[in-house]
Amino acid sequence: VTNSFGQGLSVTPIQLATAISAIANDGKMMKPHVVKAILDNGQQTEINPQVESIPIKPETAHTLSEMLATSLEQEASTALVPGYRMAGKTGTAQVPTESGYSPNETNASFVGWGPVDDPRFLIYIWLEKPKSSPWGSIVAAPLFSQIAKELVILMDLPPDAIRMNLSAKAQ
Repeated sequence: VTNSFGQGLSVTPIQLATAISAIANDGKMMKPHVVKAILDNGQQTEINPQVESIPIKPETAHTLSEMLATSLEQEASTALVPGYRMAGKTGTAQVPTESGYSPNETNASFVGWGPVDDPRFLIYIWLEKPKSSPWGSIVAAPLFSQIAKELVILMDLPPDAIRMNLSAKAQ
């Protein structure tokens, strides 16, 4: 029964991020990487994204991304990033014990990506047994927003309106 809503499943954070990448990338599941480039004796080698497989149709991935972005917007989620349209999903799961699931402890998470129209990053936040709140929406979603706000600056990603205006002028 717990498999129907994910609580009975066990995956590593990198497995979850890899699987979610298929939704963010039009059905293409990306090979995870955390290195942008390798610098060796003054020679820089770029690490390019690689497609691992295509487990879902592009239309399905687009529909899911839109649903998750709209959900964040309509709920005034704490995961929102002003100027950028993001998609994402919270997770809250009771902690397994030898006798079932703990009624008092959870693991909370949030996975999100953006910008939705041209995903450049995916962030997965996982908090083990958070103390201030058991809910991913309360403790993990705000961390996503804080990290994404810094990441768009570090990646030099203009806000959606500017980016879309630039691409319209280029066409």
